[in-house]
This record gives sequence, C-alpha cells and structure tokens, in this order.
Amino acid sequence: MDGRQTLNIPAREELLKKAGDLRVLPFVAKKILDTIGNEDASIEELGDIIEKDQTVTARVLKISNSALYGLRQEVTSLNHAIMVLGFKTIRSLVLSVSTKSLYKSFGMKEKIIWDHSIGAAIAAKIISKGMGSDAGEMAFIGGLMHDLGKVVLNNETPDIFVQVMMKTYNDGADSLDAENEVYGYTHTEIGAGVMERWGFPPLLVKIVEGHHLNIGKLENIADPLTAKVTAVVHLADQICKKLGIGTRSPDEALVLDSLVSAKFLEIPDEKLNEMLEETRETYSNEKAVFE
Repeated sequence: MDGRQTLNIPAREELLKKAGDLRVLPFVAKKILDTIGNEDASIEELGDIIEKDQTVTARVLKISNSALYGLRQEVTSLNHAIMVLGFKTIRSLVLSVSTKSLYKSFGMKEKIIWDHSIGAAIAAKIISKGMGSDAGEMAFIGGLMHDLGKVVLNNETPDIFVQVMMKTYNDGADSLDAENEVYGYTHTEIGAGVMERWGFPPLLVKIVEGHHLNIGKLENIADPLTAKVTAVVHLADQICKKLGIGTRSPDEALVLDSLVSAKFLEIPDEKLNEMLEETRETYSNEKAVFE
C-alpha cells in the first residue's frame, strides 16, 4: 500500500479547495486585496476599511512608529500613518498583521514559520530599497506570504506536516524534497494555488510559486517586475537561512554572492553583507512589533 494512502494525504486539489475558501481570510485582508490594482482606491477608502478592525489598526500604528520605518515624528492616527508612510506601505502592513490570524494554533511549529515569514518580509524590504514603490510593496508582501503553503499544510494536516518539519529542521533536508516525499506536492504549489483562489494579484501568485527558483530561470520570466521581486524574495529567504531565522541553526556555510538571485540582482558582496547585518539588527529589534 502507498505510504501516502496510509497517512491519509489529501489530494492537492482537495486541499486547495478547502483552504482556498475565502471565509478563511480575515475580512480586512479581503477588502485590502480589493484595492491592489484598483487605481481609483482612495486614502479615505483604505482608512475606512482598516478602522473596521481596531486590533489591526492598533498594530499598524505600532509598526508605523517602530524603527523599521525610521520616522522623525510619532504617528498618532491611521490617517496620519497613511499620509506619512503612503498608501502602498500601509496596505502592506495591514496584510502583514492580518496574516497571523490564518494560524489555527500557535505552538512551536507555527512560531518557526511565523518568525521566518517576518524575517523574510523584513529582509525583502531591505533588499528592495531603491527599486521603486511597486517592487517594495510586492517584495514585502511576497516575503511575508512566501511560505503560506506551509501554513496551509500545517493547519489542514498537522500530524503529517510535522514529518516534513522533522526532515527539514532536524535532518537538514530541502523543504521541497521533503514535501514531495511526504505529500507528493509542495508548499509553493499550495501557497500559490490558495492565493490565486483568494484573488491575490497574479504577480504575487507567481512570486510565491517560484520563490525557490524551482519553476524556471529568472531570465526567462517575461515580466521584469515579477522576475526582480522573485529574486528579491529568494534572496530574502536565503538571508534568513544564513541568519538562522526560522531554522534550527544559522547556515554559516551559505555564500550569498554565489546565489542565482544575488547575481541576477547584481548585488556586490559588500552590499550583501550590509543587507545581512541590517536584516539581523532590524529583525532582532523589531520582530516584537508584529506580534
């Protein structure tokens, strides 16, 4: 008998259908998604959406006033935050603070995934500086959401997903290899499929699907923004691995300037080291504001 049948592994489409139910996604996050790509969305509309959830509002203000954004003045209201940080930045923050409610429980497994997701979002934000506001927003959200598939696998099949976690965190196995061995599909497929069902922009779906650079070369991605942000999220993921954010221990042997993503983005070794240290410091100082 197939080991997967013994474990009662759900078929990929079955899992996508169940996890892709929009009721899973918080109300505020659903409404915020509607404003992505909507050129007519206004600051007032954004503020009205966010204010419907006071917990989200409080956390957005907390993050806005953190060192992550380095503001010289205290942000005292949501409208003030939107004016100072901008529509796209606030939209990204709302999605980030809403994401945590997707976790059905919050034990050690969930903490590992959450810590890594926050670390990747911070690293992606740092890497994407100077690339423009569209790239910056998509990189932050892409970094935050890149392992959504792991959240879904853990939520829907916790007893099975723990086997993947043991293979990756205890034995050092590649996550895609471990998932293919256990499930016959991967978190990149599940994450992208769920985001597509939720109505995330196709660009973000592609980034989540390809953040392991597992579906083709960056040079072959037709859309330049998609290629660039996919490279940013891959590099952010690797920086977290090198720092040990959401892993068993730091991967000190990982050489950042040898990565395909670093070469594609043409980031020199000295700059990579600066990004590494900035991520280490920012994550250490600011991760608590996302809690």
